[in-house]
Amino acid sequence: LLTVEIILMGGLAVILVIMLNSGVLQTQLIEAASSTYTPALRYLLDQNPPDQGGIAEWLESAASTPTLPLSFDGIDEMFVVGRDGRLLGSKSTHLPDSNQIGQPLDTQAIPGLDGPIQAALVGEEDIERLYTVARPGENVIMAIPIWDADHAQVLGVAAAIVSAPTIGSLLSEVAPVLGISLLLFTFISALIGTAYGFLAARKPVQRLNQLAEASVSWSQGDFSVIIDDPVQDELGQLTQRLNNMAGQLGHLLETRRELAILEERNRLARDLHDSVKQQAFAAAAQISGVRALLQRDPKEAASHLSEAEHLIYGLRQELTALILELRPAAFEGKGLAAAVGDYAANWSRQNGIVPDLRIQGERALPLPIEQALFRIVQEALANTARHSKAQQVEVVLNYTHDAIQLMVADDGCGFDMDHRRRGYGLRSMQERTEALGGILTIESVLEQGTTVSCTVPTKENSGE
Repeated sequence: LLTVEIILMGGLAVILVIMLNSGVLQTQLIEAASSTYTPALRYLLDQNPPDQGGIAEWLESAASTPTLPLSFDGIDEMFVVGRDGRLLGSKSTHLPDSNQIGQPLDTQAIPGLDGPIQAALVGEEDIERLYTVARPGENVIMAIPIWDADHAQVLGVAAAIVSAPTIGSLLSEVAPVLGISLLLFTFISALIGTAYGFLAARKPVQRLNQLAEASVSWSQGDFSVIIDDPVQDELGQLTQRLNNMAGQLGHLLETRRELAILEERNRLARDLHDSVKQQAFAAAAQISGVRALLQRDPKEAASHLSEAEHLIYGLRQELTALILELRPAAFEGKGLAAAVGDYAANWSRQNGIVPDLRIQGERALPLPIEQALFRIVQEALANTARHSKAQQVEVVLNYTHDAIQLMVADDGCGFDMDHRRRGYGLRSMQERTEALGGILTIESVLEQGTTVSCTVPTKENSGE
């Protein structure tokens, strides 16, 4: 609206300039003066002789209270000439003495007056010939023919010198109107702008709030929340991309969860196959031998039965170890050191080996680090119980300023590092360590034991 107002003001100024230079204002001036002056002068000029006293009174009244269109500033000089060219009345201080009342008017005394006077005396109808203007903005010299009632002959001429309007004077007349309209336009613009801003901002704010609520749910791991925003603008496109991202992340997490479950199942299947199944098969074979020898050699049958009991006891220990791995209640309000101590105590009762547990510089660590190290301890001790035939086991946790070091060492049978089998347990320990940016090393010598060492940085992970 303000722009429209400025355009209108500029357009008005252009129109005024055109009017000043095109003669439109002068035409309006002559038409207005003719309709105003003709009735009174016709009566005064139609008398014989013309009423010079009445003409003088009329000139006094007309010159003091002019009726002019637009911004014509006023009448400077005014004359009434009879049909014979004699001066019948004058309201001027610039005429020379030769131009006396009753004498022929010396039109040459005022530059530009002769043409309009002569045209008016002959009854010229073309308004453009009834006035002269030397330059735009200067005085307008005009002559108006006064016709009789029948419009048959010219009774005389009313001539005047009028101060022409300027751009400034014209604008000063319309300025109050423009000022009021500008205030009105500004007030309306403020109301409309405020209302539009309020109404236009409500919907984007609601959409942004919906986006913020969804982002909170996503940050908590709930990627099932979808933002319902059908608008196809930039914000709507961003929302659609975020919905797609949330769906992909949810699918990725679900896939990782399924893979983790599958990995754990494969590990359990391998452990059950390598230990529990083999011991169960061996125990079944011993029981079959007992059945075959029970009648003919009870002593030998008792030996097989004793071996079967021993195998079943080992089978129970293997199952207990697997159950503890599936359900590590170690972190229910405890730290890594306490969890490892509890697990080592249970492991000692199951396997008859008392581990040497040493913990140095204990402090709290992020949960992912503690869980990963606890699993590595579980796996290392499980391998010791299954394969090493060790008599002594050492478990060391050493907390430093920016890392934690774990070592599990035994004095068992060891294995050949050049021909070791890359089992699931070793691979699992390696993957857990690498996921934390750590380093895992395994050293083993035949008949001298095995050492598992792990170093994990803690400074970056713990936010120090």
